[in-house]
Amino acid sequence: MIRTAALGVMLILMLCVMDSASVLPVTGGNGELCCTVFDIFKGPLYQGGSYDADRMILYIDAGLRWSNGSCAELSRVKYILIDGNDRSYSRDIASSRPVSPGRELLAFVVPREAIPKSLVVDSGIGEVFKVDLGEPLNYSDENITVTYYGIMGSRLDYNRKALDIDISVRNNSSNPMRISPENCTLVDQWGWGYRATDGFETRTLNANESIRGVVRFRYLAPSSIPSLLLYNLSYGDGMIVISEGSCENTTEPSKEDSSGECNSCTVDESSVKGRVAAAKERLARVRAAHDTES
Repeated sequence: MIRTAALGVMLILMLCVMDSASVLPVTGGNGELCCTVFDIFKGPLYQGGSYDADRMILYIDAGLRWSNGSCAELSRVKYILIDGNDRSYSRDIASSRPVSPGRELLAFVVPREAIPKSLVVDSGIGEVFKVDLGEPLNYSDENITVTYYGIMGSRLDYNRKALDIDISVRNNSSNPMRISPENCTLVDQWGWGYRATDGFETRTLNANESIRGVVRFRYLAPSSIPSLLLYNLSYGDGMIVISEGSCENTTEPSKEDSSGECNSCTVDESSVKGRVAAAKERLARVRAAHDTES
């Protein structure tokens, strides 16, 4: 019998609680230089005026600092992106651009399905080092696994924002499961929920079958920042926290660490617990609003 996916116990994924680099920013260094990755997203690739349906540009917003915290303006740094299949990509100079002294928007031409794994930095100063970009965020239970791969594209007008989000859904149960982009709700920093407008084609997944596709949110307020991704709001919730991490950058070694490495990512556990509680409250407000609409 075909059923609509109903998620059981809500799971909150606060990835920066774990030893994971999935919550940005993340850093890596060699004792002399450190590189901080602030954001990762994808955008369309056009060649000769034609849209490339198989490849995209993956952008990494990254900054370099010396161990004393000052910006490192270096002109000949080599950046290599490694994906989840251990394929490597050189920086696309033509599509990259500076953001501010020491900080660049690095561009890499990759297959649409590529999942970034690490960024290798070769500055010619000290040892070559890498920044671990971690694993994709996900929700999983006995019925379903939903994985969030990031933003595939965004558009900002004066009166609205549109986002394309890359996700996959897997049926973990033994029964067929009907899935649709409309199962997804995006919640902003103020707890306001936006239902998906369209995306991948609605279909039925058999047991152990999965699909990866784009979910589109076309009518966000211009100032809304994605905070939570909810799946199947009507039936009990799978919640992925996509921008609630609390990481502090430091420009001086701590008393416990005299290595000289800078920008280590630390987490205040009490703050994280507070954010989890805030996320639960936000979810309750969204659910209440949804019930009222229904």
